Amino acid sequence: MNHKPYRFFLGANSSQGFVSFFENALEDDAIRQNFIFKGGPGCGKSTAMKQAAQEGLRRQQPMEIIHCSSDPSSLDGVLFPEQGKALYDGTAPHTIDLPFPGAQGGYILPPPFLSEEELVQKADALQQVQQKLSACYRQVFTLTAAAGQVENRLHLLLSGITDAARLRRRAVGIIAREIPRGKTPGREKKRFLSGITPEGLLRFDETIGKQRRVYCLEDPHGFAPVLLEEIRRAALERGQVFYGCYCPLCPEKLEHLIFPELSLAFVSSTPLHPYEGPCFRRLDLGRLTDRESLRPIRTQVRLLRKIQLALLEDAVAALRQAKGCHDQLEALYRPHLDIPALQQTAEEVVGKIFVL
Repeated sequence: MNHKPYRFFLGANSSQGFVSFFENALEDDAIRQNFIFKGGPGCGKSTAMKQAAQEGLRRQQPMEIIHCSSDPSSLDGVLFPEQGKALYDGTAPHTIDLPFPGAQGGYILPPPFLSEEELVQKADALQQVQQKLSACYRQVFTLTAAAGQVENRLHLLLSGITDAARLRRRAVGIIAREIPRGKTPGREKKRFLSGITPEGLLRFDETIGKQRRVYCLEDPHGFAPVLLEEIRRAALERGQVFYGCYCPLCPEKLEHLIFPELSLAFVSSTPLHPYEGPCFRRLDLGRLTDRESLRPIRTQVRLLRKIQLALLEDAVAALRQAKGCHDQLEALYRPHLDIPALQQTAEEVVGKIFVL
């Protein structure tokens, strides 16, 4: 059995600004209790979740680990389906409030600060760093919005010379072979498998690697979502429970589908993010674009791809600057943290998930 956890993002630094799927995750019927961390920078939220995840790994428990798209080394959540419990960072920009605290989980607050009087003296410094952080994110979202406009322009150029109807017909055969009828209502868990992060364009290929059968959709022109949407609709109608993984740049578009119960995945391989892992079958979607019609606009398409890549590289650089500002906020808070109390909180969090 593959005991590696599923890894995803629930937030994306997208062309539409920050987009969150946290509310979708909170609707998971397998999770009966959600524990939500509140608190400022450096207050031990991610550390406590990492400690709980480490205990889950030690016990070889099924888990879903949620990484932060603005700092992938930090965690935004951990889901423990067998225990029916989950941990989430419920602070901005993905604020979470529980409808029935106590009955369906609760809030986890940091311990009181040490030397609060000294922390008050840092208010102006904290505000200045926060203003720099906000300016970084304005730059990030200006750049991702421009990259999204380039994607829209490419779609307009190529949609008229691509046989989308043939792609939909191709989906019919795949659905008949690969998507059986289940016995329960279908349900989609919305996630981001990829992210625009300070570390670049990341994708959690180990999550793909947990599946025995992987269809790699070679997608040079951006039409994999047509095929994926057909499979998604059929999967819901046929009662399958699956992960629908959306594009972090254009979050209205499906990018991947993962069916854990079927050990099956459909993965898009694009010019921005090629997939080179092992696969059961590769489908060349580029063949559906008419080559003769593509020839006169090929130079324009290549130029637009270069512009888009440059915009995203600049967005990644701005995210690195934003992370630097966040690190400064944590450094300002660090001398005022009660470390033994934070460690006790982390141990209590692990105790909420597992019987120790």
